[in-house]
Amino acid sequence: MDNVCGKSCESCSWKEQLNCSGCREDMGRPFSGPCDIAACCREKGHEGCGTCAYLSGCPRRARRDDIPRQELQRREDEAAKQRRLAETAPLMAKWVWLMFWLVIPTELASLLTADFVTQAFPAAEAVGRVLEILCNLAYALFLWKLTPVLREYRTAALCQLAVMLVSLVLLILPEKPALILLLGIPSIIVSFYGSYVEFFAHAQAVEPLDADLAAGWRKLWKLFLLTLGALVFLFFSMFMGAFVVVLAALAAVGLAIYYAVTRMIYLWRTAKRFREWTPPALPPSSAVL
Repeated sequence: MDNVCGKSCESCSWKEQLNCSGCREDMGRPFSGPCDIAACCREKGHEGCGTCAYLSGCPRRARRDDIPRQELQRREDEAAKQRRLAETAPLMAKWVWLMFWLVIPTELASLLTADFVTQAFPAAEAVGRVLEILCNLAYALFLWKLTPVLREYRTAALCQLAVMLVSLVLLILPEKPALILLLGIPSIIVSFYGSYVEFFAHAQAVEPLDADLAAGWRKLWKLFLLTLGALVFLFFSMFMGAFVVVLAALAAVGLAIYYAVTRMIYLWRTAKRFREWTPPALPPSSAVL
């Protein structure tokens, strides 16, 4: 039996290897995928390439021998991707899930160090600072555990550790404006870079499972910058009058809450995607590739 492009199924060396029954048997979808040549014939009303006036110079038909090779390469790539996911999915499911739950004590630490709490309970500030350092240390550890998934997670973990060490130094040493300025500015820059690396690592890791979620992680970086910009504007708005201060404060608080909630949702969705992932059934030939 000849296929749409004129190749013979009986003499095709790829038929058994790719478990292909021929494009006529498969309605123009050999290898369980669409064939450009068969689609072209259907569009033009031909049963095969032999009745087409453009047969001799057709670029699609000229590449017909490459189609099985491309399919074999696609299956090899898909099998490799699934093997990689089988290795990384348990790590992502475990440690990203713990990152999600770590948000609760982290927010508690922020609450304990808030001015209205420390004014009523002065001892709460020390507890909050210690809890904040422990949460940062745990988050850095979780990021480090994801290093086998992507090396960028190690970079994010090191940035997190650097920020934590600066916080610890500032907590222990007496408060001096020069020291805070000397250590604070580099710490903020490292924190920015660490967040950037982490968000894009999450995006790269989850993209094979959820492209929309990966795009969300990349956009979250822009929201992070916007939130920081609102906080900076709030600082400078103190010199612009009470009305501007109120508007800036509302904008900064609103963006901060939206960013924190969105980040929590993305952590939860990322962990959920990897916890629910199961290896798909591959074509029979993929098992021996």
